[in-house]
Order: sequence, then structure tokens, then C-alpha cells
Amino acid sequence: MHPTITALETESLEIARPSSTEGVVLQAMDWKVASGELWVVAGVHGSGKTALLDTLAGLIPAAAGQVRVFGRPVGGADDDDAGLWETRRRMGLVFDGSGRLFSALSVQENILLPWCYHQNRTPAEALAELEPLIRHLQLESLLLRTPGSLGRSWSRRVALARCLVLKPRLLLLDNPLAGLDAVHLRWWRGFLTEAVAGHPMLGGEPLAVIATADAVRPYSGLDPRFALVADGQWRILADMETVLASTGEDGYHNPTDIRP
Repeated sequence: MHPTITALETESLEIARPSSTEGVVLQAMDWKVASGELWVVAGVHGSGKTALLDTLAGLIPAAAGQVRVFGRPVGGADDDDAGLWETRRRMGLVFDGSGRLFSALSVQENILLPWCYHQNRTPAEALAELEPLIRHLQLESLLLRTPGSLGRSWSRRVALARCLVLKPRLLLLDNPLAGLDAVHLRWWRGFLTEAVAGHPMLGGEPLAVIATADAVRPYSGLDPRFALVADGQWRILADMETVLASTGEDGYHNPTDIRP
């Protein structure tokens, strides 16, 4: 059995969009996420889910309050602080859509870039070391292609691979199951199960996983925990049945009808 570790904790957190003209989009947020947990953060488009992930990752500052990752604050610290950078390397973020891959680089170059940079490896060395992970993610046939030649589902998986090479212990996924066909959806559901259980390919320890979602039905059967972002408020939801009873077949319709 792996010990339960608090991977992320927020205290009186307030989230602002990168454009300050729209003000605070989430306030008074207290939350704990442990290793081995999958959290699904639901909310309509534009409710602030992406801004939440960006703040948790330290990409944008919080409007107020604090984020701690493995016990260490990640916002407002000195960017030259080696401990801060080490903490940030324990997090991985996969952006929405096609994952913001570098269009001028090949798939292989996109995946290897973080490992080459942080581990001071040549591309050949990195490829040899990361080949098992690439094969596990079924990307070996795509390595010489460019991101622009891939469909969105495969681009998202390449972005996941780029994120996983540094073996993060906290994984932030922005709407990862949106728009997937049955094959890719099945693969991602299997991956999420592996991640929270602690797959050897991912370092062997259970990951803490936070995924945003416009629709929650694709997470049925994965035993996630649920939270809702709506009208600037943060609410923890009881279970999948509570969500589906209020949202209908599409998994997410009217956030104001959901009760914790």
C-alpha cells in the first residue's frame, strides 16, 4: 500500500482570468487533493475551469489565497528559487484542444524537449530512454510527423506524452475527454485508471489527477470525485448520480440545478 499524500491544497483561493477586466471568476476556494485521487471539475464553457488549472500550475497568479503543491506554495515565490522549480516539475499540465504543441517541431521533438532540457540529454539519448513510454502511449508510428498533420485526439495524446516524460506526481488535464471517438475515449479512460493506481510506466506511485470537464458522463465508472465551478462559486458534489440527476444525458447542462 502506498501512503496517502496531500498533493495539492488551496486555502481561501480566488481565481482571476488572465484579463483582469472580467474580475474574479472563483472565490473562497478551500480544497485538498490526495495522491491516488481523480477529481473531475465540472463547469460550463467560460466558467473559469482553465483559469483554475493555470493558477494551480503557477502560470498565472492567484487573485488571493494560496496554492500548495506537496506542501510548498507555488504562487508568488521567487522564480529563481530552485525549490519552487523542483515543485513545479512535479506537476504536469495538458492544455485543452490539441495541447499547444510546437508546430515547428516534429512529434518526436515535442515529446523529447522537456527531457533533453531538464536532464541534459541529447535527442538520441532521450529517445532511447523514453521509448518505452512512447510505445505505451502508442505514438511510435507518429514520431516523424508534424503536429499539424495529426487529428486533435492524437495531438492531445502527444501533449500528454510531453507532459509525462518528467514523471509528474500531480497531473492537470484541461477537458481531456472532450470530443473523443470511442477508441480514444476508451484509451484515455484506461490511462486515468492506470494513473491513479500507480502504473510502473508512470513511476509506480499513484498520481493525483485533476481533470476539467464540460460533460461528466464520460467519467462514469472511473470512481472520480466531483467539484463544480458555477457563478464564481466552488462546490464539492456528492457523486456521479448527483451530477447526472441534475444534468441529463449530456452529462452537463444547468449548473445552477446541481446541489452538493
